[in-house]
Amino acid sequence: MSARPPWAAASGPRIRHADANDRDALAGFLGEMDAAGLYQRHFAHGEAPNLALLGRLDAADGRDRVVMLAVDSARRVVGHAEYVAGNGEAEFALMVLPNWRDCGIGQALLGSLVAAATDAGLRRLHGMIQATNTRALQVARKRGFGIAAGDDATTVIVSRSLAQQGVGDPTDPACAAPPAVRQPNRHDPDRVPLHRRPGP
Repeated sequence: MSARPPWAAASGPRIRHADANDRDALAGFLGEMDAAGLYQRHFAHGEAPNLALLGRLDAADGRDRVVMLAVDSARRVVGHAEYVAGNGEAEFALMVLPNWRDCGIGQALLGSLVAAATDAGLRRLHGMIQATNTRALQVARKRGFGIAAGDDATTVIVSRSLAQQGVGDPTDPACAAPPAVRQPNRHDPDRVPLHRRPGP
């Protein structure tokens, strides 16, 4: 009997890796997302950021480019998370449908990214969040991320070191290093931060 990953939910939406076959389901998820949620995720309006997100499914390799989905019992995507890695660290971003927020899905998605990045041997995971996005900041804090000022007053950087393989549960905040935060390298496939994509 194989051990369940620490982020595999016993009930409710299931967290799993995504692949190119999920394009239509992910497009439906983006169509259901509220405008505020899309802006908090992309830091931009318009369809271009959504198209870029869909395009990254083709590049997902489960190691340096990871995409995770939260899927409900009807196989509907209710949450999305991803990271892009380079030089031993990765940048992440995630979003959850409005009706599914405050249900622990963001925690589960971020935990899945921490576990995947740890398994891949990465040293650090970081993300850029709007300073007013209190939900996302709370999720990051609960996963052991430290918080520091971003590029300007509207953003913050959340960051944490990753536990070495085999040393505790990497999704447990207790495994995180002290929350010293520095400006990270960014490894978006389009060479800009995951959030910052131009509109149309």
